[in-house]
Amino acid sequence: MQSEAFSDSSTSISVRKIEAGPPLSWVVDSFRLLRSHWKTLIPAYLIVTLASGLLQWGLASQAHRPGVGFFLMMLIGLFVAIVLQAGMSAVFHGAAEKQPRMGDVFRGFRGRILLGMALLLIAMILVTLAIALVVYLCISLLGSGDSLSGLMGPQPGYGSIMGALMGGSSLILAVGLAGMAVLMALFCYAMPLIIISGEGVLSAMSNSFRASFKNLFVLCIFGMNVTAVYFLTMIAPMIGGALSTSLIVFFIVMGLVSWLFGLVANGAYYLSFRDVLLVDRSGETASVK
Repeated sequence: MQSEAFSDSSTSISVRKIEAGPPLSWVVDSFRLLRSHWKTLIPAYLIVTLASGLLQWGLASQAHRPGVGFFLMMLIGLFVAIVLQAGMSAVFHGAAEKQPRMGDVFRGFRGRILLGMALLLIAMILVTLAIALVVYLCISLLGSGDSLSGLMGPQPGYGSIMGALMGGSSLILAVGLAGMAVLMALFCYAMPLIIISGEGVLSAMSNSFRASFKNLFVLCIFGMNVTAVYFLTMIAPMIGGALSTSLIVFFIVMGLVSWLFGLVANGAYYLSFRDVLLVDRSGETASVK
C-alpha cells in the first residue's frame, strides 16, 4: 500500500517560477526539519555517507587492476551512491509531510524506480559525452581557424593573432559554460522527480530543465548562499580546532561539522525542489511550516 507521503496528490508536478526570497530560507527551513526529525534524518544520512565511503574505499583498493571489470565496478559504485543520495530526498519528503521513515533512503532500489535511476545514469553519461564532443569539436575547429588566420597574411601583426586567439578562446569558454548549464539544468531535479514523483526519465529531465531555467537567478543565488553559509559555519570549528594541540581532534571536528552541513544542504536542495516543482493536496505551492 502506498504511503500518504508519496500519494499521487502530494507529489503532483507543477513547474513554477518562484520569487527571489526563498534561497536562504531553504537552508533555515532545512535546519528546522533536521531539528524536528533528527532521529530519522541523521541515521539515514549516516547510512548514505558510510555506504558511499565504503564503496569508494573498495574501488580505491582495486585501482591497481584497471580494465573492463574495474570500469564496471566504478559504474556500479556510482549508481549505488546516486540511488542512496536520491533516497535522502525521499527521507526529507517524508519528514516534510510529517511522516519520516528512515527506510525511505532505500526507496530508489524498488522496481520501476530502480530502472528509472539506471536509465538516468545512462542518460547522464551520454549527455556528458555529447557535450564534451561538442566542446572538443569547437576547440579543433577554432584551433584550425586560428592557425589559418595566422597563415593568411604575409606578415600578420601580433595584435591580430592575439585577437583571433582570444576570440576563439572566449567562444570555446562560452560553449563550455553553456554545455555545463544545460547539463546541470537537465539533471538538477531529475533524481527527486523520479524517486518522489514517479516521473519517467525523459519527463524528469524535461521538467528539471524547465524548472531550472525558469528559476535560474534564484538557483544561482541559492548556490552562492549555501557556499557562503558553509564557509561561515566552518570558521568557528577551524578556530577551535586550530587551538587544539591534537591534529586528530582538529580533523574530527572539521569532518563532523562538514558532515552535518552536508545533511542540511541535502534538506535545502529538497526544499528547493519542493517549492519549484511540487504541489500540495490543495494544488498550491508545497511548503513546510
